[in-house]
Amino acid sequence: MATDAARVFVSHANADKAYVSKFVDNLLIRGAGLNTAQIFYTSAADTGVPSGQNLMEVVRQEAGSSHLFIALVTPVYQTRPVCVAELGAAWARDLLFPIMSPGMDRSELEGVLPGRLIKTSDDDEVLDELADRLRKIGFDVATLSWGIGKAAWKASLRAGSAPAALPPVPTIAQLKRLESELEATQAALDEANKKLQDQLDRNAKLNKAKSVAEVREANLPSDERERFDAIREATRSTLREVTGVVSDAIWHQVSGQEMHLPDRMDAPDSHDAILEEAKKGRLDVDRENGEVALDTEYPEVEEALTAAHELAEFLHADDRSEHFASWFKEKFKVPMNLAKKGCWDAIL
Repeated sequence: MATDAARVFVSHANADKAYVSKFVDNLLIRGAGLNTAQIFYTSAADTGVPSGQNLMEVVRQEAGSSHLFIALVTPVYQTRPVCVAELGAAWARDLLFPIMSPGMDRSELEGVLPGRLIKTSDDDEVLDELADRLRKIGFDVATLSWGIGKAAWKASLRAGSAPAALPPVPTIAQLKRLESELEATQAALDEANKKLQDQLDRNAKLNKAKSVAEVREANLPSDERERFDAIREATRSTLREVTGVVSDAIWHQVSGQEMHLPDRMDAPDSHDAILEEAKKGRLDVDRENGEVALDTEYPEVEEALTAAHELAEFLHADDRSEHFASWFKEKFKVPMNLAKKGCWDAIL
C-alpha cells in the first residue's frame, strides 16, 4: 500500500484545467483509488500549492520527490516554459509518463517527446499501462474500479471534455492591422503625455505669474500651432464683442495705419456706423481731419485691441518656425502678416 505522501505529479498547463480535472477525478481518484494527499496537481486547492507558499519552489520540490510524473501533453502544454522544464526534469529521472490529448499527432511533439512512444489519453492500452505503473510504485489499483474510472474518463471525452485550443495564428493582414493599431495607440499615448506635460508646465508658470499678461501667457499651450489656434480664437472671441467699424479701427491701429471717416456719399453705412460708435464713445472722430481713433476706456475695446496685438506679435515671421510658416501659407493663402488686411480677413 502506498503512503499518504504526494507521490504522483500531474504536469499540465493551467489553461487545460477543465480537461485535466476530469482526468484526475475519473482515473487517479475514482479509478486508482488515490486520495488527494497522494497527488500533486496545481489546479485544485486540495492537491496543489498551500496558500502563502512559493509556487515555483513547491513545484520544484514536488517534482523532485514524486515517484511518477504524468505529463498531460496538449498543444498549449508545449508552449509553457514551466511545463517544458518539468518535462525535462522528469525525463532525466526516468519517471516520465507522457500522454497526448486526443487528436494530437506525433509530428506536433517537441523537446524530449518525439523520441518516445507516446499515445493519446483515449487509448485503452496507454490507460491500462498507467494503471500498471501506479501498481509498480505501490498503489493497489483494483481492476474493477480502474475499469469504472476509465469508462467515466472516456465518457467525459465523448461528451466534449478537451484541452484548451491554441490561439489561431494571425494572418499577415491581421498583424499589420495590429501593428497599425499599436502605433496609433502609442501616438495617442504620446500626445496625451505631451498634453499632460504641457499642462504641468503651464501650472508651474501660473504659480510664478505676477501680472495679468503673465497669467495669459502661462495659459497658452507650448505647441506652435496649438498656441496660434488659442491666440486666434481668443482674438476672434473679443472681436465678436465689438461692431465691425470698431474691429476695423482695431486693425488700423495694429497695422499702424490711420483710419478716416469716409464721405457719406461714398460709404453711407460705414459713415453712419462710425458716428454711432462715436456717440457711444467707443470711437473718437477728429472734427478737423476726420481721423478715427479707438477709445480704450471701454473694456471690450481694450480686450480686443490687446488680443489683436498679441496675435500680430505671434505672427512675426522671425519668431516662427519654417514648418509653421509653410503650414500657415498653405492653410490661409495669405502672407503671415496681420498688418495686411488680407491676412486679417482670412484668419479673423
